[in-house]
Amino acid sequence: MNGFYLQALLKIIGISAASGITYSNGLLHLVSDNGNYLYEYPMATGQLTRHLLRDGAQTEQVAKARKMDLEAIVERDDAIYVFGSGSTPAREVGFAVSKTDHYIDTLRLHTLFDAMRSIAEIQPEDFNVEGVAAHGADWLFLNRGNGPGGRNVLFTVHGASLTENFQLSYDEISLPMVDGLSFGFSDATVVGDTLYFIATAEAGQSTYLDGEVGGSLFGALDLESRKLLPTQVISRSQKFEGITAYPTESGGLSFLLCEDNDSASDTATVYRLDVALP
Repeated sequence: MNGFYLQALLKIIGISAASGITYSNGLLHLVSDNGNYLYEYPMATGQLTRHLLRDGAQTEQVAKARKMDLEAIVERDDAIYVFGSGSTPAREVGFAVSKTDHYIDTLRLHTLFDAMRSIAEIQPEDFNVEGVAAHGADWLFLNRGNGPGGRNVLFTVHGASLTENFQLSYDEISLPMVDGLSFGFSDATVVGDTLYFIATAEAGQSTYLDGEVGGSLFGALDLESRKLLPTQVISRSQKFEGITAYPTESGGLSFLLCEDNDSASDTATVYRLDVALP
């Protein structure tokens, strides 16, 4: 990779543990892995709006055993899709939120996630969906390799439906070790025919428990050949969990990232990552 520049762009008060982000026409959408909301943030006004996806006794700072663990968000056609990680049965859920009237459709994802575990022979303790992206008519789901087996897997779901009549294929992706640290996918976004991703390193081997942060890696994957392109460590101390493409006039590529610092802070920092093209 030829070079990058990472800077804090803005802070959003009212979001804890940001885990996914999208950008479209000046509007940010974010999710939190310990909340039940889809957050909407117009960059021009800075006015945060919450859309409740599921009601409950607690809808933010939800206890680990009860949370949906919303880890992935992607915009597709006229809807915003949000996904739980699938790392426990309570987390096998997703939501499709209409961009026009914010109608919420709940997606039961047990059948899809069970098919993923079966086709790739992934044990439940190794299954942890951290990112979802769209490429043409396909859905791309990224399994984070932070379990005992270290399985970084890219699942491709062929077909419009995620609950029935879908077809699956998968690719095992070997991410580089850096200074003895293993990295696992944390999110991805598509530009053209390239999947740009972030991956994080944490101490321990658990899809359920958080470990000491070892840093974040940025990389790319050619979706035609499924070949891994050059990667770059972009932080030694931060755990970036969301990435989305962002307009640029520099001739390179720009992305927005969100960070989960595993704290009780109610402020999310959004970062801008500028990457030089080869």
